[in-house]
Amino acid sequence: GLVTSNPLGSPDVGARGVLLTRDNGKHFLLLVNGHAINDPLYGAARFDQGAGIPIDLVDQIEITVGPGSVLYGSNAMLGVVNVITKRAGGTATGEATGEYEPGRSYRTSAAAGVPFKLFGAASELTLGLDYYERFGPDLDFDDRQYSFPGGLADVRFRRGGRRINVWGGTASEAYFAQVPSGFLRLRSGNFEVSVQASSYRRGLPYAVETLYVDFDDPESYEREHAVRLDVKHALTLSSLVELSSRAYADAFGYQRQANGVGLLACFRGTETCAYHDVGRAQWLGVEERLALNWLGDFSFVTTLGADLRVQRVQTKQDQLDYVSGEPFGPSLGRLDESARVIAPYIEQTWSPTTWLELNGGARLDMGSRFDPVLSPRGAIALRASDSTTYKAIYSEAFRAPTWSETSLANYRLAPASNLKPETVRSIEATVEQRFHTQRVFLSVFRSWWDNLIAVGPLSAQEQTRLQNEGKLPLIVPLGLEQFRNVASIDNYGLSGSFDGSLAEGSLRYGISATEAFTRRKASALPEPLPAAPQFFGNLRIAYAPGGLIPTPALALSYIGSRLADRPLDTGAPIPEVSPMAQLRLTVTGKIPGVSGLSYRLSGAATTTSRGPYVAGPNLTFTSGGAPLADAPPLGFAPIDQFNAFVGLKYELGTEEAHR
Repeated sequence: GLVTSNPLGSPDVGARGVLLTRDNGKHFLLLVNGHAINDPLYGAARFDQGAGIPIDLVDQIEITVGPGSVLYGSNAMLGVVNVITKRAGGTATGEATGEYEPGRSYRTSAAAGVPFKLFGAASELTLGLDYYERFGPDLDFDDRQYSFPGGLADVRFRRGGRRINVWGGTASEAYFAQVPSGFLRLRSGNFEVSVQASSYRRGLPYAVETLYVDFDDPESYEREHAVRLDVKHALTLSSLVELSSRAYADAFGYQRQANGVGLLACFRGTETCAYHDVGRAQWLGVEERLALNWLGDFSFVTTLGADLRVQRVQTKQDQLDYVSGEPFGPSLGRLDESARVIAPYIEQTWSPTTWLELNGGARLDMGSRFDPVLSPRGAIALRASDSTTYKAIYSEAFRAPTWSETSLANYRLAPASNLKPETVRSIEATVEQRFHTQRVFLSVFRSWWDNLIAVGPLSAQEQTRLQNEGKLPLIVPLGLEQFRNVASIDNYGLSGSFDGSLAEGSLRYGISATEAFTRRKASALPEPLPAAPQFFGNLRIAYAPGGLIPTPALALSYIGSRLADRPLDTGAPIPEVSPMAQLRLTVTGKIPGVSGLSYRLSGAATTTSRGPYVAGPNLTFTSGGAPLADAPPLGFAPIDQFNAFVGLKYELGTEEAHR
């Protein structure tokens, strides 16, 4: 039921036909061993290497599709992704990996697990380190020739560039990323302590709508860094009562340097001006969870819990002269604010018979920045036989407005302190049928989204009111915008999958597909969501003969036609992007004569060269409202159609021991 789309930055992730462009993961909740990653300043979570999780330390990934705020609170509107790291086994294990993708990237990593005794208690230490760097490929953007009035006759869209009034060409320096990350977990008896640290620096390969970044500028980038601490303790008070305690602390930082044409990016007569944005967020909290196993056989269990969290954010934004590094004026977008959230929750499970399970619960999130939100959930599971299960589920979820949406005031945005949380309600019916080693799964779903937050224009009266209240400076550029609760979404459809194995598990395969109908309503007429496919699916098959014989694996993904994320020209209808299929073949195997050494070869091909994201500056109006340029139609961002990589892995100890 999930689909991803790549705007040459952090990928967008959608579910069941709902995908919000350049969402930065705000509507999925990302967890690492139950620890939430989404930050309160931007609400973001990365679903690529930027997540900062050493991939070789990952044991499994649990995905819950649909609203999940009942246990986790904000952001779990599309679903919850929980990454579970490996545990050490009975013996010490370790592995080292190196991968190289010609003309594109390389990755090195190491992971280890060591069991030991600490004060007589069984203990273990697991560690993972990872470094990923992308340095390509070159990307070809369509040239666009602008025709400027006389005073702007010599616009160069890259500092020192030779081409005048032309945006586009080959980007060979701006599509890059560097991601070092590490994860450490110590378990001893009933205690567990984990620390995660990462940094993510990525280039800005093209301008988006209002961000006039120099074309193919290696000095324009975004950088994130994070440190996360989690401490857990489980205490069994009796055979019927268990208490789980958790304390956590996170520090997150963001920095953006965007260099652009002075007259277009910041309306100044310099060749290049720079936007320099800085944001920080720190949050810490405690969570207590009490499980009451009333009958001693887990047939009637009540879970009571409360999560208390304190948050602080700081931001500032500057316009700088690129040459001197001096700011053109005082910093804007200054924030230094704190908030708190307290969220009690309850969950009840009941299995009155072997063929019936009932589950219900609710969570109440009360924050100092938004009105209280109740997130209920109820489910019933009916086992018609040992191999057939029917389920019906109702759930709700929400996303609290981020500080960047409510409080940030800068060169283009006005603060919006009256935002309401986004909410979603969902109903779902499923059937799962198993026979031998095969499984068929069908799901019918419907969801309703309300108070969707998006940017909208600020009227002259609203601008004057904010200036009178001291929330905006007296002089602001024309076209100021503000985040608002502007839209709702109606979504329904069905998903199906078939998977299984043959030949005693050596042959594994699966196929899945989702068909959805999704409409966004922000005005009188509902409209499809841009970049969100209404049909998508995938197929996979692998055969592992064992021994020294290589294991081939084939995967095929298909995404149906999608609307572009914006019109190619002002006033024009939004174009539709052709369907896209990607085929990937991977071969893995052991290298003879070297115990523990294995290889991996992989290659992929994509059928289309352009995605649904529009690239290039939309230079249409001056500050006076008159056309700035005879703007040519915009084009689509390119897709890397062909790629391949080779990898080597050396393992010390067995995989079973490592797990």
